[in-house]
Amino acid sequence: MVCIVLSRALLVVSLLHLYSQSVECESVDIKTLARITRFFHQNYEIGQYAVAINVPKNQCKKNFNPSTSRDFLNEDNNIDVRNIISAGEKPVYEGKELIAAGVQRTPNTAHSEFLLMNPPDNSPLTRLLNKRKNGCVVFYTLNSPCMNTCLRDHGRYNIKGGLNKLKAYKGIKAFAFKNIWNQDRNSTDGLRRKLKEIASRIPLYRCKFNKCTLCGKPGSNTQIKSACLTNS
Repeated sequence: MVCIVLSRALLVVSLLHLYSQSVECESVDIKTLARITRFFHQNYEIGQYAVAINVPKNQCKKNFNPSTSRDFLNEDNNIDVRNIISAGEKPVYEGKELIAAGVQRTPNTAHSEFLLMNPPDNSPLTRLLNKRKNGCVVFYTLNSPCMNTCLRDHGRYNIKGGLNKLKAYKGIKAFAFKNIWNQDRNSTDGLRRKLKEIASRIPLYRCKFNKCTLCGKPGSNTQIKSACLTNS
């Protein structure tokens, strides 16, 4: 009898492990990701901004269109997000399935990615991740995180703690950007190394002209794709 109980317990543990692995191996459909980032552009872009969503994972699957779905971010639809994230101080919106930020200019300058990811243990991003443990999370920033601030080792305003929170998330996840940050455009080798730090934690995409490119992903030994390193 004891052997039977132990066998059943081991079977349950094994099935849970396999389920966890299958969820972590799922990825966003790249064409759907392009439609999602286009939705961000149409609804929230104000200049530099960052946005993250945590939605049911079927909304990251093939053929889903956020622009025609009544269920996509429906509880955040009636909010003037653009106006909130355009503020000079505390330009952060935190909703049900959506968070967004512009650039803070007073009392001190803070980049949009930093505002969403810090402090790592109690940030808008962490609270968003905790709302749905097995959904689909997309973190998008208009410009790539800057090398000298956002991705600086041990820097006061770095976002690596937030990236680690994304890495630990068990559902579908993606980190996407559109443009190369102006000050990093002439540092291709350094940018390749820094973007690899993101891609080693979470699938990294560049989404531009209604198309997304997979730049790199965890477990891959290949370098960041050239298409993700220049604005040409």
